Amino acid sequence: MIALAALAGYLIGSLPTAGLLGRLWGIDLRSEGSGNPGANNALRTSGLALASLVLLAEVGKGFVTVILGEWVTADPGAVVAGLGAVAGNVNNIWYRFAGGKGLGISLGVLIGAWPVVVIPILGVIALTAVISRSSGIAALTAVTALVVISGVWAAGDWPTGGVEPTLQLVVLAVGLSLVLAPRHWRDTPLNERWRSRRRGSVSPGRR
Repeated sequence: MIALAALAGYLIGSLPTAGLLGRLWGIDLRSEGSGNPGANNALRTSGLALASLVLLAEVGKGFVTVILGEWVTADPGAVVAGLGAVAGNVNNIWYRFAGGKGLGISLGVLIGAWPVVVIPILGVIALTAVISRSSGIAALTAVTALVVISGVWAAGDWPTGGVEPTLQLVVLAVGLSLVLAPRHWRDTPLNERWRSRRRGSVSPGRR
């Protein structure tokens, strides 16, 4: 049953909702802007309305998978279904395993599984993004903070507002970091390939 929850989460998470909404809006998010089928690229290319719809769809998918996983096999199912959904978003079978960045759907997973941590994590993302001016660094900082907070929460055995016991939140936090970190590392100034692409983009004569 755990495997069923993980598979269901993956299939729901891989639904190409951002791409479908973009097409309804008259834009192909995978060929415009950054090429990422997510809310950030929708905002840059089409504005707040489409970005809001994409974000709501992604958050909704994450939340639904947690509820479905909980129904299939209690809290362990909620955790594995949520992780499956994020994996399906980032490694999307419909996009040849090159999907979105997973932040919107991860937010939905956290709302369903660990709602009390959502505001602190959003605060970390916002603060780090302002300081670093890099969404990739903000995401990496957020998943690191999530792992640390999960350990503190488990040690204190504090109320979660969702999944119990708190040790399962450590599994969720570590799993999310393993899925999200490689994707966001590629888009940060910490990555030499990213810096090389940036140098090339500001040097028109360079091949």
